[in-house]
Amino acid sequence: TELKLSFFLLSILVNHVTCALCDTVCTSVSSLKAHIRFRHCNERPFHCHLCDGSFKNTYDLHKHVETHNDSDAYSCDVEGCGFTSRTLRTLRQHYKRV
Repeated sequence: TELKLSFFLLSILVNHVTCALCDTVCTSVSSLKAHIRFRHCNERPFHCHLCDGSFKNTYDLHKHVETHNDSDAYSCDVEGCGFTSRTLRTLRQHYKRV
């Protein structure tokens, strides 16, 4: 059983890859690549067409573009509240406080 246990522990270690820049352990090479891209690279290939903002991924770009809305696109549905927001994130933060 000791041999089985040591083989099991070895397989766990083999299936993990470590970032050479910060010692973060990832479960796959693809997750390591994503980690390096988001934590250690300054490249921001996604640009806002409304301002000079640039972002590391499309999700952050889309969140940013919401801030350019002229009108408050999101509103609180709690009766009598009247809170409105240009971003879904701000509305969600509001709900946590209500």
